[in-house]
Amino acid sequence: MPLEVNKHVQRIRRYQPFDVDASEMIYEQADQADRTQSPYPVVTLEYLVSAIEQPTTKTIVLTGDAGHGKTSLCANLLAELRMGSETIPSDVRKTVFNELLKDGDAGRPVALTRSGRPLYILRDLSELSLQAGADKLVELLDPPGNGIAIICANEGQLRKCVAEDDNLDNGGTGRAKVLVKTLTDGIARGQVSDPDGAVTVINLNYQSVAADSRTGGFVPWVLRQWTTPQWSRWKPCETCDARAVCPILANRNELNDATHGPQRRAAIRELFAAAERAGAVVTTRQALTVTSYMLTGGLSCENVHAKYQRSHSNMSWQAPHLYHQALFGDQLTQQQRHRVAAFLTLRKLDPGKVSRRQVDDRLDPDTVGRFPPGDSKSYLQKARTTRDAQKQAEQLRGLYAFLRRADFFNSIDSKDRFARMGLQAGDDFVTVQKESGNLSDTTVRDRFLKGLEAVQGIHRAGSNPDFLVLDPAFFAQRARAAVISRRVSSKNVEVVDQVTQWQKEGRTGDIPEMRNAVEWLNRSIFIRIPAVAPGQGAVSVEVDLLRFELLTRWAAGLRSEVQHEAEIRGLSGSLADLADSLNKDDEIQVLVGNVMRKLMIDVGDKIRSVRA
Repeated sequence: MPLEVNKHVQRIRRYQPFDVDASEMIYEQADQADRTQSPYPVVTLEYLVSAIEQPTTKTIVLTGDAGHGKTSLCANLLAELRMGSETIPSDVRKTVFNELLKDGDAGRPVALTRSGRPLYILRDLSELSLQAGADKLVELLDPPGNGIAIICANEGQLRKCVAEDDNLDNGGTGRAKVLVKTLTDGIARGQVSDPDGAVTVINLNYQSVAADSRTGGFVPWVLRQWTTPQWSRWKPCETCDARAVCPILANRNELNDATHGPQRRAAIRELFAAAERAGAVVTTRQALTVTSYMLTGGLSCENVHAKYQRSHSNMSWQAPHLYHQALFGDQLTQQQRHRVAAFLTLRKLDPGKVSRRQVDDRLDPDTVGRFPPGDSKSYLQKARTTRDAQKQAEQLRGLYAFLRRADFFNSIDSKDRFARMGLQAGDDFVTVQKESGNLSDTTVRDRFLKGLEAVQGIHRAGSNPDFLVLDPAFFAQRARAAVISRRVSSKNVEVVDQVTQWQKEGRTGDIPEMRNAVEWLNRSIFIRIPAVAPGQGAVSVEVDLLRFELLTRWAAGLRSEVQHEAEIRGLSGSLADLADSLNKDDEIQVLVGNVMRKLMIDVGDKIRSVRA
């Protein structure tokens, strides 16, 4: 049998921007290369189809980091308008995409909505200068012919163009600032439209590739599309001479396995979800790159053929290219990882770096599979020199990293996955985000408050019914004694997820529009501390998964002021609003070590100290 080149593998590799000829590759161009694949049914497309039919809507802005697929959304919208509810053929998708490339400057309508309104699309605001962009934004706030405009803009360019229009001394009108105000209100309250309903701004940085939905989001969908035997995509591999030594085919078989494939794909999805909850914005383009690299191991069919021709039976080179190793980008350079930032976050959550006795004790080097990470004789033989011992230790570290990663994806127990990523507080973080949470359980709240006290340098033993806020002047001092500015009862403090926070800030109780406008995943939790004065709102402190992990460890006694200075400074700033700057009492509460004392000013300006 001959050596076969699988065109499906070639299509998958087009999403990897590491080759010189792929430096300008973007998601939409790669997507158009695969005519057999239907687009992911993203909810944002459904929202757009509905939004353009609203009679009050005039301008829709799709914003967020580069790579979210803003252009692709517009192309799919045009295809929907052209074909209605019918299945959209690949040639129609190609046609509308080319039309968008040609007429995506909003110079003339590219389609009509179902209600007959002309539709203008500005494909990329970044292609215009700041002045031209500002003028175009003002123009598209009221499109000609009672039309509707869709503007694709990276957030940075959008803010610059709006600032340019806000410069009245340079001919600006000041009208475009409604776009940034709507964007800002969306971040604060989750709404995507202005009060009049004329402007809609969808912030795609809230778009998740591992959405909390029935389908599991974009990443599981891509894996199913690429690994299933649909249209006999993998049939050429069945007749390839190199199939027995090919890690690409092995990865496909592992992820498509009828018994273990679903749990492996679910573990990959949970890893991406943890990355987003840890503060990373994983764009559609980055997700495609990572999954493509994971499935192919960074190899092409030609790479596999070359190794096969050197040795038909060599099984020692495949291990780094298996999916559970390639996912963390070990073989990539630091520069390549920075080009796809998702790799950097995934490496922080690498289960191969986390030693847990209950995991390591059951790992067996003799069960690594047919592609072992090294020769067992090399790390079992007796070390005779220091250099041999160091080499042996390095090999053992690599072996156990390999085994931990493989076991992470093969394990049927999903309860300890956060702990295996090094996140002891991950389960509590997710519990807050569940609607069926137990409101009477105050464990997470108390630990959250204790961590915030530790941020200020307060370390009290036991469980306390109140929360201490230092005077801001003492936040950075870490002295033995500190002035207590306020004591807050824990009773009315609550920990909520992102959607609940938006509902409380909006004071309407309605589900925020952002929740339904994007593929949604709760990425942050908030602790809401009641207002400190009449007329003021509650003070909310936002944390992502990594910050919550730090707070939990600080609450348990970890001291790391220097290493995490930036996080401590940010959290301390959030607490400054709780400080009582108007306290005029002659009594001052001071925390000396862990002992509360009262300083009272007596006659003759004498200061008396008593235990509180």
